[in-house]
Amino acid sequence: MKKTLSIVLVSFIAVFANAQIGLEGIVVERFYVSDFADSLNADENFATYPLHVGSVTYRVYANLLPGYKVIQMFGSQAHTLNVETTTSFYNDPNYGFSTYQGTSVVNTKKHTTLIDSYLTIGGVATGLVGVLKTEDTDGAIGNLQGVLANEDPSAGASITSVSGSDGLMPGTPVLPNILGLTSELDVFDKTPGSAFTTNGGTVAALGGVEGTTATNHVLLGQFTTDGEFCFSLNIQIATPVQGESQIFVAESPSGDEILDSTLTYCSNAIIDFVRESKFAQKNGFQLYPNPCENVITVLKDASLVNMTNLSISDLTGRVVYSSAFSSLAQQINTTEFANGIYMVRAENNGRVETLKFVKQ
Repeated sequence: MKKTLSIVLVSFIAVFANAQIGLEGIVVERFYVSDFADSLNADENFATYPLHVGSVTYRVYANLLPGYKVIQMFGSQAHTLNVETTTSFYNDPNYGFSTYQGTSVVNTKKHTTLIDSYLTIGGVATGLVGVLKTEDTDGAIGNLQGVLANEDPSAGASITSVSGSDGLMPGTPVLPNILGLTSELDVFDKTPGSAFTTNGGTVAALGGVEGTTATNHVLLGQFTTDGEFCFSLNIQIATPVQGESQIFVAESPSGDEILDSTLTYCSNAIIDFVRESKFAQKNGFQLYPNPCENVITVLKDASLVNMTNLSISDLTGRVVYSSAFSSLAQQINTTEFANGIYMVRAENNGRVETLKFVKQ
């Protein structure tokens, strides 16, 4: 009996040690920056909250390993789900919605629908799902009023020109199930408001949703605002093993919950690095200085002997640096990095530790 128990225990330990963390991180894409023509169109259609010139449309994606699926975004008594801005979220006055509702492609082409603010799990329009603009290979659907044509370089390719990238690809969108949410969603439905918060609601997709491209990015929401944009998310994902899932939280994990710092985000880089301090650290994993100009130093505690891989990516998920993490301290030259926020990732016994820093 003791021998059988030992074999079972060893097998369990082996399986646990080989378990993968399915969430590679949350990616924030700067999708579009509004201009005067967009603002005028919104005003002529009686937008409740004005579409100010310079408003930014952010897209938020869960970046998953192949075979993993997003099941839900949720808020609980222990873990608040929060999406907020310092001003208000913009909503298209004609076809805007608070959560993805299966809007037709024709209506998605009209006015400012393509930059509306809403929550989703993958879907953007009938037959189309959200993808990173850098992975969009089939051009753009265009715009029937000739707006949304701004080509601000900070947002990458145009979202309406024939040669542009609108972040839409063919797929099978799922209408999310909305549980425990009522008026909280009003800020995304033609109602001025600065915050969506819940401690007992969920936006869920039965069976889960997998990304349509090889990198497996699943769109969680799109948000347009002229203010600072911040969020704190919690998500559950399905693993490739039938009936198995993983829960990721922004803070204070308990039990099998997994902490992931990318679930917390703020668009203002100054506030972002102040929150983590000039000497960012977590669980024996540290870096300095923050912000940096030319070099950062990454350190690990002597107890983290199994932390052997190190990588740095920008907020689109693009890896800009990767190496072995063999010593306790490692200096990284950031001279060639563009200014902005970066994520440093390291694995330790199957768990992923992440820290943010600002390159300036």
